[in-house]
Amino acid sequence: MTAISGRSTRARVWVAAVLVGCATAASGSAHEVTLPGLRDTVEVLTPETAIPTIVARNELDAAFVQGYLHARDRFFQMDFNRRLASGTVSELVGPAGLSNDIELRTLGFRRAAWQTYAASSASTRAQLQAYANGVNAYLASHPLPPEYGALELTMAEPWSPVDSLAFAKLLAFSLSDDLIEIDLTIALATYQGFGSAIGFNGAALFFEDTWRIAPPDDRVSAPGFLASIGGIGQKSKGLAKAVPEIGAKRLAAARALRERIRGNPYLNRLLESGPEDLGSNFWMVSGAVTDTGAPIIANDPHLSLDTPPVWYPIHVSVADDSGPIANYAGVSFAGAPGIAQGCNANLCWGSTVNPIDEMDFFFEEVRVNNLGLPTHTVYQGQEEPIIWIYQSYFANQLDGMMDNIEQVNIGIDGGAITFVVPRRNNGPVLPVGGQFVSVQYTGWGPTFELEAFQDMRNATDVFEFQQAVTKFDFGSQNFGVADTAGNIAYFVGGELPIREDLQTLNAPDGGIPPFIIRDGTGTLRHEWLPVQNPQPNQAVPYEIMPAGETPQVVNPATGYIANGNNDPVGTSLDNNPLNQLRPGGGLYYLSSGYVAYRMGRIDRLLQDAIAAGPVSVAQIKAMQANNQLLDAELVMPHLMTAFENAAQPDAWPGIAQFAADPQIQQVMGLFAGWDFSTPTGVPEGYDPGDNPFALGAPTASEIDNSVAATVFSIWRSQAVKNTIDATLSAIGLGDNLPPSRIAYNSLKHHLDTFDANHGVGASGINFFTNPQAPDPAAARDFVLLASLRQGLDLLASDEFAPAFGNSSDVMDYRWGRLHRIVFDHPLNDIFSLPNGLYGLVTTPGLPGVARGGGYEAVDASSHSSRADGLNEFMFGSGASRRFVGQMFPTGTVAEQIIAGGQSGVIGGIEYANQLYFWLVNGYLPLLLDAAVVDQIALSRQVFQPVP
Repeated sequence: MTAISGRSTRARVWVAAVLVGCATAASGSAHEVTLPGLRDTVEVLTPETAIPTIVARNELDAAFVQGYLHARDRFFQMDFNRRLASGTVSELVGPAGLSNDIELRTLGFRRAAWQTYAASSASTRAQLQAYANGVNAYLASHPLPPEYGALELTMAEPWSPVDSLAFAKLLAFSLSDDLIEIDLTIALATYQGFGSAIGFNGAALFFEDTWRIAPPDDRVSAPGFLASIGGIGQKSKGLAKAVPEIGAKRLAAARALRERIRGNPYLNRLLESGPEDLGSNFWMVSGAVTDTGAPIIANDPHLSLDTPPVWYPIHVSVADDSGPIANYAGVSFAGAPGIAQGCNANLCWGSTVNPIDEMDFFFEEVRVNNLGLPTHTVYQGQEEPIIWIYQSYFANQLDGMMDNIEQVNIGIDGGAITFVVPRRNNGPVLPVGGQFVSVQYTGWGPTFELEAFQDMRNATDVFEFQQAVTKFDFGSQNFGVADTAGNIAYFVGGELPIREDLQTLNAPDGGIPPFIIRDGTGTLRHEWLPVQNPQPNQAVPYEIMPAGETPQVVNPATGYIANGNNDPVGTSLDNNPLNQLRPGGGLYYLSSGYVAYRMGRIDRLLQDAIAAGPVSVAQIKAMQANNQLLDAELVMPHLMTAFENAAQPDAWPGIAQFAADPQIQQVMGLFAGWDFSTPTGVPEGYDPGDNPFALGAPTASEIDNSVAATVFSIWRSQAVKNTIDATLSAIGLGDNLPPSRIAYNSLKHHLDTFDANHGVGASGINFFTNPQAPDPAAARDFVLLASLRQGLDLLASDEFAPAFGNSSDVMDYRWGRLHRIVFDHPLNDIFSLPNGLYGLVTTPGLPGVARGGGYEAVDASSHSSRADGLNEFMFGSGASRRFVGQMFPTGTVAEQIIAGGQSGVIGGIEYANQLYFWLVNGYLPLLLDAAVVDQIALSRQVFQPVP
């Protein structure tokens, strides 16, 4: 295995100190608290890690105390998230939150939460109420966190069970939304229009040349799955030949919809136009290939890396006189009971986002009243009533008066009325550009993810876990699980609707892909089919893909399972996700696109490790810390070829100049020795294996690799801009460029197919043009090498002077000067990290802390492929939790870490206590034995019911 850091063997004293401290700490003294609402005594044990263990005699008391602890440590985070989901955040942060409130209330997460609460089981409602009672018990006897003083507030609304569900709905939406359908529609329609006017195939330019669906690497999680269930491939004309013209009227509506969403800070970042890497990795290795004979599971979910962190680690042990009732540990969401990822005595599980297509947008034919407000949609010629919901908005005035929250006047056409379409699963219809677009989504109705998590944490093996997954209805996830019986498995949670035209294959227009805004009138048969074959625990009131057809693997012969938000079964590898057939007929359609490089690296590492065998936990941890750039490894040969061509004696002078450039010669030498890792290369950088409390100087090899990472990353951006962006801009499409990831994938496609196509796409447009070049290869080489020269010039420019001081010395271009992170708080920099209070090492004049990683690295820390500014290589999402567990027949040995602190209350060390270890890829023990925690607890708190 390639070394990931020259400092990987240094200074591990801090790891030993944590573990020894946990093993030798004296038991702390107890203090008691009496709480109305408890049924029995509950004890909370807290070891040096600050991760609490709740010891209770019934599950309702455990939920109560979990709510109490969440409120103690994270109430502002909880309050902000519930208000964001409910469309009342302006009551907290002031009028600046109104645009969020209007759009999120229009979408209706709280409406959906009420429906879920009404449909939930009695036991789930009881858990939610007990949790809410615990939150409110804390609020009744303690002051609010310091953020409220800054917001001129002295009181907060009590917590309710629906608050937990509303937050859960919003979180699931943020992981599964299909807002990119808006940009896809606009780009396709625009390309078609320009193609008709100028004389090229606009659909081919879109589907084949620039907004490609095919991933840049071909690794899948379940090879051969579709064939194994009786599905088959179907010969197709291809998307570019099948999609009809969208038309100017609908294009205008789509553009108006995009502008409406861009005016909303929260929704805008979900358009997939930014550098966010919201996804995850997991992999499970069979005991047949490990050094202990026990399976190993690893998981690192990628979410926004904010302050406080999204996860709250916790351990819950419930037992009465008759014996154990529940015992689980892992990470919870502050705002909901239980855990979402973790372990019980029999198994451990993790998850990654599975971007199945759970949402459709529809152009609706609408009847309006004299005020222009919609009253009915028209379906198959029949008018269907629209439901009106009147809204009132309030905002914190922030005028020096405490608790001054006043009503805000919003126009009737600006959000004061929400319009709901029953046909669309009670989704909203949005007035845009004089037209109306509705949003149909599996999450608008009752769904039961919290019940699924309850069953997961109580499952005894992977097969019971599989049954629990059937209750996970939306916000689709891939679940990886390993049990103490030696099983490893992968299942998909989430209900995928079956569209009429995709199932019957008789769309009148030849078919509009479901990732393009569709027709809502019924004419084109774009509807979600009514339920015909109900599935176990189905929630969505439409026909869904049967559980047996969703991707899944149990105990594969390969000895491992992995997923990194990649195409799980390969339906998109040929650039057409709509040419596979289900076993019973109809198209087997999952999604319109996936990421690939993280899975590509993971898959290669696992195969190499298993071939060398046996696999150890240490190797798995090293894989989780891997920051080698697979994109660089796969694309670099093209750049090296260009340089070799330029160095030939008879090379065209246009490229020969680059081969003679001393800086480029130096850089190409660094590239030749680069292992594609991305160490910071600076003394203040946090790299895997470092001592976070005593950072050391980088080694010579780290510096070389760091410089190579910097120069390749700036080259990447210039290459994308000089090919995909420049070509589209030259024909008038500069306002409709593909998002960062898709543009770069398209560049790689044109490089990989250059020998056959000479840079000319399916549209007939050339992406490597140079009128002076003697042949297409020379033109390509010029673009690639000129991009490198431009990148080096940029690094020496004033833009990067705060990092590199206008230096032209290539060896000054250390990656850690650019690849930095700030752990943002929703209010301001006082609460964000670093902030000068917690000893994090920073570089003067540069925000954030330096970390290794980069574009779609396994240790997720991505940025835009177009990044070419001082702060554009920073990242704000990544491994929000790292977890590794080994499943022995006698129990689980596991470790985890979160990207922040246990407490969200600024001032104490627990505000950042795990962040130091997270920055250097360290771990803390995940403890499942309450007796062990009892021995090492530094503090204990006893909660008593009212006598």
